[in-house]
Amino acid sequence: MRRQLISLLIIISATFTAMAEQPIFADHNRTEKFLDIDIHALAGGSIITENYMSCYPEISDINTRMGPACGIGVGARFNLREFLGLGTELNFTRNSGETDMAVSGSNSHNVSRVFQTNNYYKLDFPVYVSFIFNISGSVKWNVDTGMYYSYGTGGTQKNSIHDTKANNIGQLVMSVSDLESGFYNDHSGFINSYHRSDMGFHLATGITLGRHMRIGARTQIGLSNIANSTGIVKPTCRTLNFLGTIGWQF
Repeated sequence: MRRQLISLLIIISATFTAMAEQPIFADHNRTEKFLDIDIHALAGGSIITENYMSCYPEISDINTRMGPACGIGVGARFNLREFLGLGTELNFTRNSGETDMAVSGSNSHNVSRVFQTNNYYKLDFPVYVSFIFNISGSVKWNVDTGMYYSYGTGGTQKNSIHDTKANNIGQLVMSVSDLESGFYNDHSGFINSYHRSDMGFHLATGITLGRHMRIGARTQIGLSNIANSTGIVKPTCRTLNFLGTIGWQF
């Protein structure tokens, strides 16, 4: 009986010791380190959504595809508590996307196929609240929510226009022409160019392994209409980004 009692006390003591060693999942205590600084790389995809078909009845079909995106950046997080911080970043990213559309003329035999490729660069400034949770003694999980502002620094819009027209004797004749313009604020672009300024929601999550390695994923959902059109019809274009991150925290 005495041996059983001693064994039970040992088991209870070991259980409470193990529980005491487990980190608090959401620690509300003050943090020992107020500022975290990191550098990171970003890679993923970007797309510009549009409503061209509802604006232009001449467009009978359109396909918009996500293009690769990548970049580098630096971030800072001010830790108010162990579980709560305020963060901001400065990122420079290269983005791209492709669109092809069918455009019909007044004559049913006059059809154009337009293949558009966009490549553009921008500076990105997210500001967010970061919630930090302890998964284990060496692994932390963060969830970030906030807003971003971005400013376009340059880019190109390239269009390959394949025209098919009926000539005087009813034969279909094809011609190909190429049009290149600036991505931002260039009114020679096909349909529209784009405004440099953009803002929207910033949502991210990630883990910190040990004290330095950080891995994460994020999405940025644009709220601004970035279509820059001088015509009577004003289309709506918005950005959408999905990016993975890997970084080093100092």
